Amino acid sequence: MDGILLSTEIDLYIDTMQPQKMENIGTKNWLEWHQRLQKLNQQAVIEAATVSEEYVKEALITFGKVSVLVHEAILINIWKYKVFPILLRLEDDPPITFIAYSVLYHEAVCVALLELIMYHGNTAEALGEIAADLLNYVYGTVSQLLTFDENEDNQNNDKKPDLIRQKDDLSFDIGIRSLTILRYLADYLDRLPLAITARIFGINDVPVLLTQIILQKPWIKEGKEYNGGKWKDWDGESVPKVEAQIWLALRQLLLDAACLTHYNITESRKAQLMKLQPYLSPSLVDQISPLIELQQWLYRLAVTDQSCAPNKPIVLEVMLDIQNNIIAQCQEKWKKIARAHLPIIFSRNREELVETAQFLNEAYNTDLLEKLETINDVPQKNCAGCGKNAMQRCSRCKNIWYCSRNCQVNHWSDHKAICCTA
Repeated sequence: MDGILLSTEIDLYIDTMQPQKMENIGTKNWLEWHQRLQKLNQQAVIEAATVSEEYVKEALITFGKVSVLVHEAILINIWKYKVFPILLRLEDDPPITFIAYSVLYHEAVCVALLELIMYHGNTAEALGEIAADLLNYVYGTVSQLLTFDENEDNQNNDKKPDLIRQKDDLSFDIGIRSLTILRYLADYLDRLPLAITARIFGINDVPVLLTQIILQKPWIKEGKEYNGGKWKDWDGESVPKVEAQIWLALRQLLLDAACLTHYNITESRKAQLMKLQPYLSPSLVDQISPLIELQQWLYRLAVTDQSCAPNKPIVLEVMLDIQNNIIAQCQEKWKKIARAHLPIIFSRNREELVETAQFLNEAYNTDLLEKLETINDVPQKNCAGCGKNAMQRCSRCKNIWYCSRNCQVNHWSDHKAICCTA
């Protein structure tokens, strides 16, 4: 499948990326930026799906623009909870909502692109201390998954205004994608600043959060699983992709050497982690073999006295620069900002609306989206070593998949010749 952007266009779009300001959201210039970001995301999806050179990812790192994606996701998230509710009170029945939806969708595009590029360790290195902002952001969006009440949602979903339902659907998808980003942060702890590791095991307590998510399983509903942005039929036995990501993140965090140094397993934390044991069924461990090590870790935890806290190293706290700067710039004047946004977000100018609709239609490119869904709707990959379901692929050739590091090492003698020439 051919790309939608030339390399020169990708360079131009990324080189000119700049963090936006709250007051610019929804304006013509902002919509042009939104269109560019959407095209970059589509291009990145094509590159990842066709296992070709990931030019968008490399350009984002080369030009030092990964932090802009984090900024944009946080900016729209703040707008969504601080400004958007006021807008709905000022205009409780807006006639045209597609501009408001585009603003909400902008956050989802940023997260989708971050999810793609965070697969690679050099992206984590490029984040630097901005990883603290990303960690805090995804911790919040994942935590929101725990607030989705299935029964209440099913009963009231049809009664919700379209825009509110769209906001909730996007928030759910963002939360699911954020779980994958958390998994990648766990995978690349050794490439992140020590202060980020301290936050993962301390302030944010990611292991307990992931445990709560496993217990609730928001990606399963009425015999369906949430996969690739859609609810699909689930056989009740295979491990959903998102759940596998969480288990692998838990295994990586709890078995990492940093856990011994930074994680104080109090009685309350121990009680939460022990709730994982019944969920580590033979079927689950058989499908994700690295979880045997996590199972053994939990067995040891059950019989170990964890009353003594580890000797934590002295680590300087990293400030949440992006979030703090955005809030400082807005000076808590959310009503003033909302009134300024009202004629832009809920415009009644027919000529401007038609022009904007045509402009955004090119950005969303529905025909392309359908093709991308077809590319991504592929069967589960099998491990080249043992044949079981695999969640990780060779980072060099990106053609061969493995279920664990051991299988990759054992298969290296057979794979070496192919991989080195790829």
